[in-house]
Amino acid sequence: MMTAGELKQDLLRVYNAINKKIFNVGVKQQKVDFVGNKIIIVSRNSRVPVLKLLDENYPLSTRQLDHLLFQVFKQEIKTSLEEQFPFKIISILKDYDAETEFSGTIVFLEKEVEAYLNDMPELG
Repeated sequence: MMTAGELKQDLLRVYNAINKKIFNVGVKQQKVDFVGNKIIIVSRNSRVPVLKLLDENYPLSTRQLDHLLFQVFKQEIKTSLEEQFPFKIISILKDYDAETEFSGTIVFLEKEVEAYLNDMPELG
């Protein structure tokens, strides 16, 4: 059986890898918590330089681009998590505050996280 700590480390590796793939940079800080059937990831991510440049003069356009990037991110993380873990994901919510560079991601699972831990082999 995998421990909650081991699962958290694996989830953060996946989360950071997806950020690198989509945004070409990893996260500055990240923390994961489990609450019932939810995986909550809070991170601090550098703003994509081109979006930072456009934010001041074209805020509506950068918000639209952010929304599209969130959709790509959510699909990528869902695919990766379901391939690497025995999760059945119901929904993923994601938001990002460009001013503070904080991001929040909530992954809703079919069962409580603890139930999945019993189905995962120990790292070794």
